[in-house]
Amino acid sequence: MIITNGIIITPFKVLYELDVIIHNGIIIGFKERGTYSSENEEIVDATGCYICPGFVDIHTHGGGGSDFMDASYEDYCKALSFHSSNGTTSLLTSTVTAPVDQIKDVLAMTRKLKDKVVSGCRVLGVHLEGPFLSKKNKGAHVEKFLLTPEENGYTFVEENDDVIVNVTISPELPGSIKMIKDLTKLGIIVSGGHDDATDDDIYEAIDAGLTNLTHIFCAMSSVANKKGRRRAGLTEIGLIDERLSVELIADNHHLPPELVRLVYKCTGPQKACVVSDCLRAGGMPSDGTTYALGPRNDPHAQQVVIKGDVASLPDGSRLAGSIQPISRMVRNLVQYCGIPLVDAVCMGSFTPARIIGKEQMIGSIAPGKKADLCVMDSSLIPKVVIVDGNIIFHKKMFKKESVL
Repeated sequence: MIITNGIIITPFKVLYELDVIIHNGIIIGFKERGTYSSENEEIVDATGCYICPGFVDIHTHGGGGSDFMDASYEDYCKALSFHSSNGTTSLLTSTVTAPVDQIKDVLAMTRKLKDKVVSGCRVLGVHLEGPFLSKKNKGAHVEKFLLTPEENGYTFVEENDDVIVNVTISPELPGSIKMIKDLTKLGIIVSGGHDDATDDDIYEAIDAGLTNLTHIFCAMSSVANKKGRRRAGLTEIGLIDERLSVELIADNHHLPPELVRLVYKCTGPQKACVVSDCLRAGGMPSDGTTYALGPRNDPHAQQVVIKGDVASLPDGSRLAGSIQPISRMVRNLVQYCGIPLVDAVCMGSFTPARIIGKEQMIGSIAPGKKADLCVMDSSLIPKVVIVDGNIIFHKKMFKKESVL
């Protein structure tokens, strides 16, 4: 395959007048436009478009009417298809707080699909969001199913280290520090979030192995009066501690552009990634329809109302995830937050891949990497999506002006 006539965003630099050469699902390299023999090669004409790495989503709950907590192959296919058609080529399936048996169902289904391309999207493993979260900052998680590491244990996490890639933990919970150490030894990434921690808790957690923050500014500790003095929370420490990476929900609802720019200026594009935190409502009617966050038919699942582009609890008291894919958030970074396109693409591809240790395989356009690419027009709308060198999504391309 040859992808020609586009502007390549690697995403560390911009390349002009070069073609991307793909063979057997792997990026071979770049050749000066028109100099590589095209005989018997599939040609993708990217005139007027940007050739970007396929996007990587390390925090998403579903889409297309399905939640990964539904734990069926059919529902996985629907959710994965929604994301792949919007330019996401690899993702982690995220859970919500629920009975452990329901979480185990997700682990079992994801294990069957791990490292496979399903409905155009590569399944990398599981992100466990819950049940080890604080009650104060539980967000949309169901409180009665929350656990603490010390009281309830976390054997089921350790026993599934082959499929669990990332776990969100509230650092101040009893037993959290030991859990972080134990999971880190197993090679599981530990993220802090949905917490009520103080600076002492947080620094101890970082020393124990915590490396990432789950959707910064959202359901996260911040500066507060505790023990007689003002103390920094996970939000502030995430902005200044170079050992940490952070996630952003850049849907223009969870964070205003000013806070997105603040994170970008503090961390840079290789320490901050965008995550969709997308619900089953992604790509579905948003006219006040109610959807379950969690298994579809579970009477205990949190109900979420979608109005316009906003997902919230029925009483409107708080937001509950987003309904946008990564490509939309990359577009928001550029159009509303003033972040350069090269950096925005990096935050949606290389950085999330790096956070979960997959940057040698995916996340950038370079020789030897998997041929996962997203061709976007000048409005940053996906037109062609390629996974393992195969076109899995194609729309007519017509825009020719550049936004660089």
